[in-house]
Amino acid sequence: MKMGRLSNGIGFIPRPCCKCCLVFLLAEGAVHAQEIPNVTCKVENYERSPGIDQKDNEVQVAVLRDPSGQQEARFDLTHGASLVSLRYQGKELLSGHHSYSAGANVSMYKVRHGTEEALKGLSPLTSAFLPNQGQSSMDVPATVAGVACNGMERIDAFAMMVDFGGDASFKRYPLMGVWKGRLSGHFPPGYSTPYTIETEASWVPNPGKTPSYYLRLEQTVVNTRADDSGEMYWVLLAAVPWSVGYQTGEPDSCTIGTPCRSSTTPAIAVGRYEDAGHSAGVAVVVPTKAWMTNQLYIVGNTDPYVGLWEAPEALQLQYLGVVLARSLAGSTGFQFQWYICAGAWNEVRGFVTELGH
Repeated sequence: MKMGRLSNGIGFIPRPCCKCCLVFLLAEGAVHAQEIPNVTCKVENYERSPGIDQKDNEVQVAVLRDPSGQQEARFDLTHGASLVSLRYQGKELLSGHHSYSAGANVSMYKVRHGTEEALKGLSPLTSAFLPNQGQSSMDVPATVAGVACNGMERIDAFAMMVDFGGDASFKRYPLMGVWKGRLSGHFPPGYSTPYTIETEASWVPNPGKTPSYYLRLEQTVVNTRADDSGEMYWVLLAAVPWSVGYQTGEPDSCTIGTPCRSSTTPAIAVGRYEDAGHSAGVAVVVPTKAWMTNQLYIVGNTDPYVGLWEAPEALQLQYLGVVLARSLAGSTGFQFQWYICAGAWNEVRGFVTELGH
């Protein structure tokens, strides 16, 4: 930029630089020529019984619809972008209306065998560390920080997992929970965790016939701290109405008492159905290769974790899911996939076989 002398001869003022202006105009033109992507989601209000983290009976959800128009999925933008609803041909398959039921979500737990007098005779889970995507830590939900959609076929959301146990594990350097810009005011207060979770949901073709698509949840959990998490149990859990009472699994021999290995069980599934023939219901399917674990198994209402924290009988809900054990190194992320499959069990079994190849 050239400088010009002031009239009094003691200073300079800048003269316009034509080249600079030309570069600026070209850059501005390029910006205007580039199409800004539309990542806005279709949203609506969804009725959910009030919890202490919400003051009314509705939350905002982002809505996906499969390309065939047979299914709709709804993701709760108050509670970690968890899957709160899946409807197949207009019928609700999941149960996410209650403040303690997330529909389908990821949680983890790490048992602490406390020696305190107050813990004698209680389950070790009572003082466990409980990062959770779809529920709350007292008044603090798993806050969603950002979301983007590709029409109604795909959603991508980031959230901060909360400590569902409210720091009952007495973790070092716990994080106080913040909701709507305010610290948790409850006693005991709510707590957050150093784990973020990204959820990318989309539809994949069903290799069988009906329905035409299954819902895929591709998720990444990041340990933002430098310390290794140590071995944790990851629970990929779904909730269905109490009337959906027939459970089946593949392989059903993978239980908490006889866990399986990912090296010999490349995919695992559990389903809940309205009838003994397993013709109408929903299943959770998990490819296991990425987990590299010696402990994976199917869970339902009788699992100690589910029975203690989800209160299935009191809530009149049936739970189904898969537990996998692994650690997460400091400052790293772990990406995995799982599927929520509507329809008949025989179709799901074919899908499990294909995933295992």
